[in-house]
Parts: sequence; C-alpha cells; structure tokens
Amino acid sequence: MLLHLAPGTWSLSWILAATACVLGLIIGSLATLNYRRLADSNDALPLGLMGLGLLSLPHLSGGIVEGLAFYPLLSALSALMFGFRFTLLLSATCQAINVGAGLGHWDSFGPSMLVSVALPAAWALGFLAAAQRWWPCNFFVYVWINGFFGAAIGTVLCHLVAVVSLIAFCGYEWTYLSRYFLPFGLMMTFPEGFITGAFLTMLVLYRPDWVYTFRDSVYQMDGPPK
Repeated sequence: MLLHLAPGTWSLSWILAATACVLGLIIGSLATLNYRRLADSNDALPLGLMGLGLLSLPHLSGGIVEGLAFYPLLSALSALMFGFRFTLLLSATCQAINVGAGLGHWDSFGPSMLVSVALPAAWALGFLAAAQRWWPCNFFVYVWINGFFGAAIGTVLCHLVAVVSLIAFCGYEWTYLSRYFLPFGLMMTFPEGFITGAFLTMLVLYRPDWVYTFRDSVYQMDGPPK
C-alpha cells in the first residue's frame, strides 16, 4: 500500500469514513460488474497479469519515512485497460492479500485504497472523457495525453491528497512531509506516466482487445465522437 502506517496512527473517524467509502464502492462495483468478461480470455488473462503486478510492486517499494512507500501504482493503467470497477476490485484483492501477508496494516487499507487506487483511477477515466471531448481522437492523443500525462497528473494529485490526509488525520507537519515525503512522491510522476504510456502503446499496437477504453472505431476519427 502507498500508506501502510502503524495501527493507531490514523484518526478513528478517518479510518471509519475511508473504509465505509471503499466498502460502498466495492459493493457497488460487485453489484454492477459485467461478470461475463471474466470468462473471456481477452479480459481474464490481462487481469491476472495486472494482479501479479499489483501484488509484486509494493514489495519492491522504497521510502524515507516508515509506513510511507513509493512504487508505481498502476492505477491509471489498470483503469484504462479494465475500467473503474475491475480496477477497484482487483486492487482491493491484491492489497488485502498483501496486508494478510504482513505488508501494511488493516487500519490503512481504506485510506490507502481511496488515495492510491480510487482517486488516480477515477482521474484517469475523467481525464480520458475530457480528452475525447476536447482533443482530436487519434492514437497519439490516447497514448501520450491520456496515458502519459493523465497518469502523471494523477500521481501528483494522489500524493498531494496523501499529504493533506497525513496532516489532517495523522498529525504530521507540513515542514516534515514537504522534506521527506512529497518531493519523493512527485519524483514518481515520470515513472508512472512512462510505464502507463509505454504499456498502452504496446497494447494498443499488438493487443488492442486488452484495452477496454480503446476502440479503433473512435480513434481512427478526425474529431471527438458524435
């Protein structure tokens, strides 16, 4: 998890609010999920591969402050490949497995899911909708504007919201976080954007059926879809 602080660090009200919000999103996703996609190898195989990535990357994370880790989140890439519901459920499953294996604490499950999964995933899809509305619909716009820049900006928002949460609900001071957390978090913007853009480029070229938000009928057009 991005935020895996020791038990007792977060305020109880924030833990309850964040956990309730995440559980609500999970229940809503389960109720509206298209389960037929799981029977299709074009969806099941990339979901499994993404799950391996989400399980593995937190174990390769680094950081300066104990409990505050840095690693590629892959939330934007997952959202563009599978949509918000699958991203939320897959990330929740992987984070729960990692917490059960000793990486992180249950107190931080809700806050970390909101900050590192729900926020960047929702941002990526919202940014995609805005780009489809205001930019020409072509391959380069999809890969570089949506993939690279969308994921990079989402990472900035993710770490800024993390800082606000730590100050408001954990008692951290801005001077401390601005020195030991935020600069290193912002350094993850380029890797996150590069990974997302590079993977989308390869997938759109060779396995476009793995990318839920990419449609040839849309991105071969000269303008926004009518």
